[in-house]
Amino acid sequence: MKQFGLLTLAVFLAYNEIQKKKEAPVYYTNRIIGGFNGITIPPFGIFIKESERDNKMLLEHERIHWMQYQREGLFPFLKNYIKQHRDKGYDNNPYEIEARLLSGECVECLQGYTKCVRNGKALTVQNTGFRRV
Repeated sequence: MKQFGLLTLAVFLAYNEIQKKKEAPVYYTNRIIGGFNGITIPPFGIFIKESERDNKMLLEHERIHWMQYQREGLFPFLKNYIKQHRDKGYDNNPYEIEARLLSGECVECLQGYTKCVRNGKALTVQNTGFRRV
């Protein structure tokens, strides 16, 4: 059983190295946990709500997260993103701010993004129930 676990880990790490060098696969789905409209899950890809299929800014935002993963590697990216999220929250997470900035979000919404999404000022997406799930 231990050998199976080691083999599984080796396959996952090899898959991660292959994925890290590629453009992110994009999947469209009817529902995403956490009330998000899009989410990047390295090394598997980008998941976007079907209702946001034509939202190019949202896709670009998620591609920035994929670039962050490529830049830092899987475990450093996840560790740093989670730490920033825990310490500063979603709205002030530097990884989120970078993705908002580089995807073309309005300056007013770089911080305080949740409020911008709820009140319709965000360019990336509008959703009155955003992050209330």
